[in-house]
Amino acid sequence: LLKKEATNNKCVSPVIPFSIVWTPDEEIIYEHLTTAMDRFEGNTMDKVAVFALLQTAGVSAPSTVGDWILTLQQKLGRLANSPVQTYSKPEDVPAWWESKAMGSENNDM
Repeated sequence: LLKKEATNNKCVSPVIPFSIVWTPDEEIIYEHLTTAMDRFEGNTMDKVAVFALLQTAGVSAPSTVGDWILTLQQKLGRLANSPVQTYSKPEDVPAWWESKAMGSENNDM
């Protein structure tokens, strides 16, 4: 188990949009947490949600676009058919989408 001394730091995370999609019967079918609106806001080095809390606790975890470790984790999750996917199958990307980048890969546009 990870043991770390408390930092006593305050987490000031950037604002993050959150959306919920529900059916007419008021059943939630999808929840989406996006990236930071202004990644320079706060003190979490552009990290939000759980990544921001970990950063504040002194445990840095990869969460930025282009981070090869994060991209590898996403690809492994796709390969293992994990129930939570952050890396699309090429055939699932709409034809109108021009970028070849997926997940946390660097933007190619």
